[in-house]
Amino acid sequence: MIGPGLVVIGFLASAAFTIFYLIKSRHIERMAKIEHGIIGDEEPAPNKAMLTLGVLFSALGVAVFTSYVLSLYTAIPDYISMPGFLLLFGGLGFIFSYAIGKGKHG
Repeated sequence: MIGPGLVVIGFLASAAFTIFYLIKSRHIERMAKIEHGIIGDEEPAPNKAMLTLGVLFSALGVAVFTSYVLSLYTAIPDYISMPGFLLLFGGLGFIFSYAIGKGKHG
């Protein structure tokens, strides 16, 4: 039988391999663009990514709170309302982040 420690080590190794492969493939893609003269300013602004993450995590926090309050005052169980609210507010957070980013960056 596989112990929990081996599963965690396997998970961490696969995550490290995935990150390494992602960085390596981005580097190869950039080098190919430079060789063909297609270099451009395609890098997204780091502030835009942080804005998206901030709005998303705030929306997910509101979703957890709303789901808890709904399950507290109604007969709807928490395990029923939680996934729906997380998806709903996560999507709304992405839409809100897109609207803010579009207004800031043109």
